[in-house]
Amino acid sequence: MNSRPNPPSSSTNMSKWLTMIRRHASDDNPFHAISLFKAMLRNQRENFPLDDHFIYASLVKACDRLSAIREGKSIHCHVLRFGLDYNVNVLNALVYFYSSAEKSMGNACALFEKIPEKTVVTVNCMVSGFVKNKRFDAGMGLVNRVLGGDFDLRMKPNYVTLVILISGCVEFGRFSIGNSLHSYSCKTSLDLKNEVRNALIHLYAEFEYLDAAAKLFHETNVRDLVSWNTMIAGFAKNNDCRNAFTLFREMRIGNVECDRASLVSLISACTNSRDLHLGKAVHAYIKVSGMERMIHFETALINMYSKCGSIDLGRKVFDELAYKNITSWNSMIYGYVECGLNIEALSLWNVIQSRKIKPDEVTMLGLISACRTSGDLNQGVHINSYIDSSGNFCGSTVIYNAIIDMYAKCGSMERAEAVFSKMPRRDVISWTSMIVGYAINGKGEDALLAFRKMVAEKNEPNSVTFLGVLSACDHAGLVEEGKSLYNIMCQYYNIEPKIEHCGCMVDMLARAGMLEEAYRFVKDMPVEPNAVVWRMLINACRVYGDVNLGLNLVGGLIDVKIAHDPEDHVISSNIFAEAGRWDDVLQERSLMVTQKAVKLPGKSTIAGRIA
Repeated sequence: MNSRPNPPSSSTNMSKWLTMIRRHASDDNPFHAISLFKAMLRNQRENFPLDDHFIYASLVKACDRLSAIREGKSIHCHVLRFGLDYNVNVLNALVYFYSSAEKSMGNACALFEKIPEKTVVTVNCMVSGFVKNKRFDAGMGLVNRVLGGDFDLRMKPNYVTLVILISGCVEFGRFSIGNSLHSYSCKTSLDLKNEVRNALIHLYAEFEYLDAAAKLFHETNVRDLVSWNTMIAGFAKNNDCRNAFTLFREMRIGNVECDRASLVSLISACTNSRDLHLGKAVHAYIKVSGMERMIHFETALINMYSKCGSIDLGRKVFDELAYKNITSWNSMIYGYVECGLNIEALSLWNVIQSRKIKPDEVTMLGLISACRTSGDLNQGVHINSYIDSSGNFCGSTVIYNAIIDMYAKCGSMERAEAVFSKMPRRDVISWTSMIVGYAINGKGEDALLAFRKMVAEKNEPNSVTFLGVLSACDHAGLVEEGKSLYNIMCQYYNIEPKIEHCGCMVDMLARAGMLEEAYRFVKDMPVEPNAVVWRMLINACRVYGDVNLGLNLVGGLIDVKIAHDPEDHVISSNIFAEAGRWDDVLQERSLMVTQKAVKLPGKSTIAGRIA
């Protein structure tokens, strides 16, 4: 931190005071503004202008930038002391300051309601606070109060209000409200503002309505850099690499200078589309333009090359870095994990340690992922020991959830249980990881017990939790418990069943020989049955000798899709063989030959285990 500025002498005029404090409040280190104010108070003279509202508005903004709640409250006390709580600029700054943090939202609401003459800026400060603190509905409710004339019949939402709300719609998945806000903006002509247009383009692109986003973009008369970047990012997110590049070329032809966001979006487009050729083209452009020397793109480039399956080029980018921070190392670790090169990922951990580089949470999660994917229990235990002994990650629920999952995938539920029991805080992911761990390790009763404890401790299960416990019931043959849990999921927790939940139920009933009930379940499923569901039923019919039902079900399997997997032909052939329909058996085998269908062999990886 830079040295604190000296307070001006008593002869310093008022404009000098205002200039210094306001300048420091808005520069890179707003701490200087607060330090100057404190020094000013220590050297207070009668002619010092301590009752100027500009000073306090600037100081409150400085406290907001520093998230300095205690200092902000102290400034608020000075505001009250000098009777400046009538000034709308100071009050707006205070509302924005208090609403920036969840723990002080109560203060923001109380202050807002006490302000006698609210402006649209006051409302915007409050709405912004609601959205930042994940209280979107409260923000919408406040805007509805404005539209209803609760404050001033002349007050109307402005373009800033709409930008805040539309951005909130994107963040919280409220597309229908965003669409309504678009209609409102058209009626009030606020859609002519570039800021609103850009927010709407972002909204439609995020919800995959690319045609609507592109229409808005092309109807915009004066497009700024944000407009171009938003549309390019929209194409990138939706895996439309070609259109992202076309738009970038149009942008350059129009003499619009690109920035880091433009190029990162292009790299992201190549990453999502797995387009290595265009990815190399972007990398070359960055080098030729000289931007590589000014702006760091290594994380995005390494990620792009690893996702495109060219990890060697990613490693080349990494090796050419003059300075490697922990983010660079993390990118390389995740790149190796992405390409299934877990040993190489774990080898980087040895280098990080030897160079005394301090890892962060992302580093540890990447290494745990490498251990989980490779099934390397030995390395997993070593990394767990490091995490415990370092003391830097003791409070990280995310890391310990990942460790539980890793131990479960490596088949060591005893270690998973030990980690779980020592966790100071457990969330739904912690419980779900244990339940899924028991399920995949064939411990159905333990999974049920963990689920009951979870509910007893007032933790609400989610869709994945139910998938885990239903899978446990399936493999343990706990049919009645499974049926009961499925009903609880649908009726009590109002969780909509997905194909995976339904698949567990079908497999559970089919394994138990309850074929008619399984078939009725399939016919009543809330989602369309896929090939996997039909295969499970047909296989069960063959196992339990219900050939007639199996033959009927083959039609369902054939209707699912035109291009069949080899397994579909094998299953159909087997049921035809059970029925003695040898002509149909030959036909299925002939189709396999014609389509060159090959059933891929499975493969397993075995790592050394600690006794």
